Amino acid sequence: MRELSRENEEVLHLFIIAAASIGAVITTVFSLTHGIFEIFPFLYILPIILSVYFFPQRAVLFSLGIGLTYIGLIYLYDFTNPEHIAIATAWFAIFIIIGVVSSSYAIRLLEEQTRIKSILDNSQDGILCFDLSGLQILGVNIKCAQWLRYDRVELLGKDLSVIWTEPSERDQFVSDIRNGSPGLETEGVFRSKDGSLHRFIVSAELVTRNRVLCSAVDITGSKIVDEEIKKTLENLEEQVRARTAHLEKINAQLQAEILERRRATKSILSPEPASKSDLEGDE
Repeated sequence: MRELSRENEEVLHLFIIAAASIGAVITTVFSLTHGIFEIFPFLYILPIILSVYFFPQRAVLFSLGIGLTYIGLIYLYDFTNPEHIAIATAWFAIFIIIGVVSSSYAIRLLEEQTRIKSILDNSQDGILCFDLSGLQILGVNIKCAQWLRYDRVELLGKDLSVIWTEPSERDQFVSDIRNGSPGLETEGVFRSKDGSLHRFIVSAELVTRNRVLCSAVDITGSKIVDEEIKKTLENLEEQVRARTAHLEKINAQLQAEILERRRATKSILSPEPASKSDLEGDE
């Protein structure tokens, strides 16, 4: 489904508020001309709430305008009844209070949302948000997009498998989230736009029923360094074993040579025993 542009979305919001306001005004005129005075004031709350939701910064002015429209219609159609005038004045105050209080809360919430969004966008960790039911990517921050060599808008709406290509890792991770595993953290291999592979440590938090917020740390470089160090240590260990074996062999040869020389020296220095024939001749 194609999303509306910002301009079209704003026009749609204005149309909804205008329709609700016109409906309230028409109902007010009809009610006043037919002697109905209890229901129509409540219809003005809807456009006020809509204005707070869509345009919180302008909601107070809108509440003032719709309130003046309401009380103006009362004065126009029922100015002879002081009781209705008093009630209309009270409703006018209620409309203003609703607009002021709700818009202040909405503005504060919007500012907090903007602050949190700024923190996430500028985080040194990669931030990834996806839908748990369909596994569509809902958003990524700048750092995560840079690691994966994508523009942020290119990933919106894409399936998670586009960047997390290993099915076993991905399926196990999603299964653990759905099972509510606490402190969920895993290591996965992600594929960037240019085809290069990145190893991430990914931790997840289920922020709503179907929305998962993930924090990712790229450990590709450190993983390569660790593997190179491990390989170097293994090579050194192999060289030490080979050198030790060679030295042991040389040592064994030297010991054998020393023993042989000792035997030769001993045989030379020791006197030869007299033979039996020599002994008989002496007799």
